Amino acid sequence: MLSIINSSNIIGIESFLVKVEVDITNGIPCFNIVGLPSMEIRESRERVKSAIINSGYKFPNSRIVVNLSPADMKKEGSFLDLSICIGLLRNHINKEDNYLDESMFIGELSLDGKLRRVKGILPIVIGAKKYDIKRIFIPFDNLIESSFIDGIDIIPIHSLNECIGYLNGDLVINNDEILALKKSNTNCVDEIYEEDFEDVRGNYFVKRGAEIAAAGNHNILMIGPPGSGKTMIAKRIRTILPKIDKDEMLEVSKIYSVAGLIDEEIGIISKRPFRSPHHTSTKQSLIGGGNDPKPGEVVLSHRGVLFLDEIAEFDRRILETLRQPVEDKYINISRIKYSVSYPCNMLLIGAMNPCPCGYYMSDKECKCKSYEVNRYLNKISGPLLDRFDVFIEVNQVPYGEFKNNKTSEKSKDIKSRVEMAREIQRNRFKNDFISTNNEIRSSKLDEYCKLDKEAKKITEIIFNKYKLSNRSYTKLIKMSRTIADLDESNIIKSSHINEAFSYRKAYYTYFR
Repeated sequence: MLSIINSSNIIGIESFLVKVEVDITNGIPCFNIVGLPSMEIRESRERVKSAIINSGYKFPNSRIVVNLSPADMKKEGSFLDLSICIGLLRNHINKEDNYLDESMFIGELSLDGKLRRVKGILPIVIGAKKYDIKRIFIPFDNLIESSFIDGIDIIPIHSLNECIGYLNGDLVINNDEILALKKSNTNCVDEIYEEDFEDVRGNYFVKRGAEIAAAGNHNILMIGPPGSGKTMIAKRIRTILPKIDKDEMLEVSKIYSVAGLIDEEIGIISKRPFRSPHHTSTKQSLIGGGNDPKPGEVVLSHRGVLFLDEIAEFDRRILETLRQPVEDKYINISRIKYSVSYPCNMLLIGAMNPCPCGYYMSDKECKCKSYEVNRYLNKISGPLLDRFDVFIEVNQVPYGEFKNNKTSEKSKDIKSRVEMAREIQRNRFKNDFISTNNEIRSSKLDEYCKLDKEAKKITEIIFNKYKLSNRSYTKLIKMSRTIADLDESNIIKSSHINEAFSYRKAYYTYFR
């Protein structure tokens, strides 16, 4: 007897269809799984056998071969347990083959036949919809996570017995509960943060720079002594980023679903991510990879913020791996048989002290030798510094600022201006495959960034005097475009160029 059951597996953050072909024939009893199964799938033989017996069914005492098609792609994880069971118990199911051809079965089985939660259900459900699957059977604990996907029937089940009971019409699953859950989940995406820019005293120049960075998705590096507020400001930048939309939400949630980091009670990532890895992080934890490639911090910050506090304390070789992902907005992890591509379109924020003691060029006396200062600053290479658009010197706040009772501007007020600027950019790039000024290609620079006569003169003077690289020049123009958008100006003016360049002066103070 041959049965073919639909299931799925994951490469990177994308799923692919797996046909589980179960052949039961006469011969010496054995149970083999072929088609490049991983060790987890090979071990499923014991889980499947125990689950069938403990669910009250007789395990076939025959020669069993399970082929996982396509046979040339490695299958990993515990997604296939349920589909293998359904194939083995095909004689106990009354449904026609056409019904099973339109269905997909996903789930890990415990020895008593209960279904357990699996990682990566979101990309699997999205992929099933793409393959024209009409219904998908999943573990009940994955229901909240998958309930955001429309256009496919999601059937949550608790056990193998419940699955077969539903297929035979002996059990009815309450769809009202699923619909109510979907409705409630659409209202759980409000962004509420404990942090607010209202808490930041003084440092108005820094807050303006953060606003520009958020409006155009420009990478920002803050330099200043300990306790000046660099980390405090960095943690509040995501509070002024535009609200995450549904498409971005699903993009980010797919990544977190594969990584197993989604909150089971919420089921989706409803806020822009904020990732702040420690400076002792390894290359694999920051970039991703390993024998079984998983997303790193760079990928987990997609559509959000990657904050590298004490960036000069990171291993220089690890920092250099950021060059390509920051520039290209994606990262490729290659293996012998396949290559995985992860998106990583994030806002990069770096914070560092100007020297080992932290007080170089501050009000407090610096105890470092000149060569120690240079060696410390040189931990960040020129090519990596070229990936930053905004360089801001963060100074200690005077006592008078702390005692000032004047209320600082709230995040929601800054956010409204950022969203206005982002809306201008969306309309500008509606016929292109980009969404922010930071992504403008060099070939489109003249089309999207038109300068008036005075702005062109100022730009030429700055370019020649400071010997800007091509990348630095384009970043200056892109930042000017963002400042013009915040002013609701179609043309880039000299004031916009001057303000954009003022956010690069810290670079020439410390790194040149």
